[in-house]
This record gives sequence, C-alpha cells and structure tokens, in this order.
Amino acid sequence: MAALVLSYIWIWQGAFRGDFLLVAVLYLAIGCLGHRVHGESLRSIGLRMDNWAAAVRNACVVVAVGIFLTLAAGAALGAWHFEAFHLLAAIPWMIVWGTAQQYGLLCILYRRFLDILPGTRLATVAATTLFAIFHVPNLLLIGVTFVAGIASCILYRRVPNVFVLGLGHASISFALLGALPFKFTHHMRVGPGYFLLH
Repeated sequence: MAALVLSYIWIWQGAFRGDFLLVAVLYLAIGCLGHRVHGESLRSIGLRMDNWAAAVRNACVVVAVGIFLTLAAGAALGAWHFEAFHLLAAIPWMIVWGTAQQYGLLCILYRRFLDILPGTRLATVAATTLFAIFHVPNLLLIGVTFVAGIASCILYRRVPNVFVLGLGHASISFALLGALPFKFTHHMRVGPGYFLLH
C-alpha cells in the first residue's frame, strides 16, 4: 500500500485519464485482501455504526482541541478565510477523503503493523510515521498527520469506528484550510503538487 500511494503521489499522478480511480480501486483491493487473509469483518475493523455514540464521545474532546488550536492560531495570524470556500461543495468531499485516509491509516497500516510488531505502541508509531511520510514535503501536514495519527490510533483502539474518525479528520482539515494562511498549508498539497502553489 505504501508503494502504491508513494508512487502515485510522486511518479504517475496525472499520467493518464482515470489514474485516480485506478489508485482508489487498488487501495481498497489491498485493504480487502488483508482483511480477508486475517479473517476480519467490517464490524471488527470499525466500518460500523452501532457504536457511533460511544465513538463520538471517545473522539469529541481530541477533535475539539484540534479545531480550537487551529482556529486560535489562524485568528492570531489574522488569516481566517473561510469565505473563500464553497462550503456545501467542499464538506462532503472532505468527509469522504478524510474517511478514506483514516481507513488507510487504521484498517491497513495500523492493523497490519499490529500483526508484525510487538505491542500497540510500536504499531502506532510505525503506522503514523509512514502516514506522515505520505505528506512530504508539506511540513505542516507531516507534523499534523503524525500527531493526529497517534491520536487516531489510540481512539480507534478504544472504540473502533472509522466513520466517526473520518468525520473528525475532515473537521480538522477544514479548519486548517480555512484558518491558516496558504503559505503554511500550501492548499494541503503534497508531493510535486506542493511546489506548484505558493
């Protein structure tokens, strides 16, 4: 999965029509193969809604702190620009994208590192480090994804619900985009695209 994501970001993104669809299908296929090999159900990996209330209670403080710190930093810099977004168009995509990223971090990276490393701490650090590497060279996102990734793994371990964590991911991402100046976020771009916008 790491090879797929990194090669797409740095080498063949935009190489042909439909490349994003292909990488999305391969991404899910890798995940599904791993779940099948390890006998994991949708419920066991956290693709479920029966525990949504517990998951919200589990995650709300962490997400609220992340949003508050981001908004406070943006306010201190005088950089809020939420009016620049088409809110209704952006929010659904951010939720889907945030959930897909949480699925990759938690259901693929974290769960598979749990299979090969001794203890949850090592698996957490390994998964979040690799996840952060996906965001090179964007220093802001490297830092945010590492810290938030550790929090996600801990929250997931307590109450496995990828949908709630995906919503939290989307909420913090939206705050980052709208509260911080573009010179810090680089429009949340990673890989070669990071250098195209300043």
